[in-house]
Amino acid sequence: MRLRSILSESFGRVARENVSMNRLISLALMSGFCLILLACTTQEVPSGLVVSNVTVVSAERDAPMEHAYVRILDGRIAEMSGRPLRGEQEIDGTGRYLVPGLIDSHVHLAVSPGFPSAMTAEQAAAHPEVVAAALAQDPRSYLFFGFTTLVDLIGTAERTKQWNALNLRPDAYFCSGALIINDHIQFLHAPFFSYVQEGRIDPAEHTPETAVARIAADGAICVKTVYEEGVPGFPTPSVETARALVAAAHERGLPVFIHANRKGGQAFSVAAGVDVIVHGMWRSLNEEAALDNEAREILAAIARDNIGYQPTTQVIVGLQEMLQDDYLARPELADAYPAALIDWYASKEGGWYADLMRSAGVKDREAFIRETINRASEVTGILDKADAHLLFGTDTPSDMIYTNPPGLNGRMEMDNWIAAGISEEKLFRTLTIDNARAIGLEGKIGSIEPGKTANLLLLGGNPLKSVEAYDTIETVFLHGRPIARETLSACAVKEGK
Repeated sequence: MRLRSILSESFGRVARENVSMNRLISLALMSGFCLILLACTTQEVPSGLVVSNVTVVSAERDAPMEHAYVRILDGRIAEMSGRPLRGEQEIDGTGRYLVPGLIDSHVHLAVSPGFPSAMTAEQAAAHPEVVAAALAQDPRSYLFFGFTTLVDLIGTAERTKQWNALNLRPDAYFCSGALIINDHIQFLHAPFFSYVQEGRIDPAEHTPETAVARIAADGAICVKTVYEEGVPGFPTPSVETARALVAAAHERGLPVFIHANRKGGQAFSVAAGVDVIVHGMWRSLNEEAALDNEAREILAAIARDNIGYQPTTQVIVGLQEMLQDDYLARPELADAYPAALIDWYASKEGGWYADLMRSAGVKDREAFIRETINRASEVTGILDKADAHLLFGTDTPSDMIYTNPPGLNGRMEMDNWIAAGISEEKLFRTLTIDNARAIGLEGKIGSIEPGKTANLLLLGGNPLKSVEAYDTIETVFLHGRPIARETLSACAVKEGK
C-alpha cells in the first residue's frame, strides 16, 4: 500500500507538472500568436500620397536627402523618411529631385476685369475672347515654370482674393502701396493710380501710423513705397518720413519694399532703413554706364545693412527684346501665351507699343539699353561677392510690353543671375527659403519639412548643379495635388488636354 501510494503520488505530481508545462507551452504559443497578430494589426496602413525613393533638395539641409520617402496628407508634408513608406497613391521618384515650389516676390497679377499688359482698355474691349484666354492662362503659366507662390506689388485684398479663388493658380499674397507725398502718405491703388494728388488728401488722416494700420487690416503682408528720379512733378520724400513709415510697418511685423531703380533712390533706401529694394541700380540717360565710387559705396552699404535686393534685370532685357522683330516666334512663348494672344501681339494692332518705342527713338538707344543690362549684371555680381541679401523677383509685367510673359519671365531672370556669376546654390536659396523668410512665410513654404504646405516640384535634374534643371519639371504639387506639367502649357489648353 505504501509503495502504491508513493507511486500514485509520484505519477500524480508528474502529471500535474506535465499539465503545467503544457499550459506554459500553450500560453507561450498563444502569446507568440498574439504578438504576430498584433504586428499585423499595427502594420503601416497606406495613407495620403507618397513620393518614393526621391532625392529631396531643400535649402535648410546641408546636403540633399537621397532615397527619401515623402508623405503628403491633407495638402501638407506629413512625413519624411529614409525607410519605405506606403501611400494610397504613390509616385516613383527614382532618379528625380523633389524641391520646394518657387517664389516670385514681385509680380502684378492680372484678374478679370483686367487685361494683358500690352493692351489698352479699348483694345481689350474689342477682343474679349483674347482677353479671356490670356487671363485663364496666366496662373497656369506661372505654375508651368515652377512658381507656386507670388507676391503682388502693388496689390489689393479684393484682387488677391479673386486670384486665389481660381481652381488652378499659385498662392498669391499682396503688398499695399504707400506713397510719400509732401511728407504724408497716399495709397496707391493698382492697376490705375496717379502719383501726385497732394490736393486731394487730408494730411491728418494720412500719417505713417494710420496708413500702416489700414494696410495691416486689409491683410497685406508688406508695405511698398516709391522713390522716383527724373519724373516731372514727382515730389522727393524726406528720409524722416520714410523712417517713420518703416518704423510703423515694423511695429506691425510688416517689411517695407521700395521701388528705387537708380543711384539716388538706393542711397535714400539705405538712409530710410527699408527691408527690400525691388530693382537693380539702372541709370539716367545722361549717366555713364560705368559705376562710380558713389555707386559702389551705396552697394556696399546695402550689403552691410543686409537690405534685400531684387535685381529684376529682365525688366531691361524686356525693353531690348521689344525691338526684336522675331521675338514672338520664340517656341517657348507657346507654353506661356495662348496662340490667340501671340497672334494678336504679332498683328499691326497688337504691335502698337513696339511701334511707339521705335518712333520715340528707343531703337537708336539700343546701345544704351545693352550697356544698362551689363551694368545691372555687374551690380548683381558685386552684391553677390559682398554676400548681400539677394532676393528673387521679376516685376512681371513691368510695363505695357509683351516681353514679360508670366512664369517664363522668371525663368529668363534665372539666366540673368547665372550670367552675373550667381551660383546655382544661391539662386535656389533665393527662389525658395530666402524669399519665404523675407515675406514672413517661412513657417508655411520655402522648404520641404513636415507641417509645411505641399507646394513642390518634381524635377528630372538637380537645380544645385544646373539652372537647366528648372526646364525638367515633371510634376507640380499644389497643396499636395499632383499636376503633370505638360497639362499647364498654353499648348495643352489649345489641344484640349
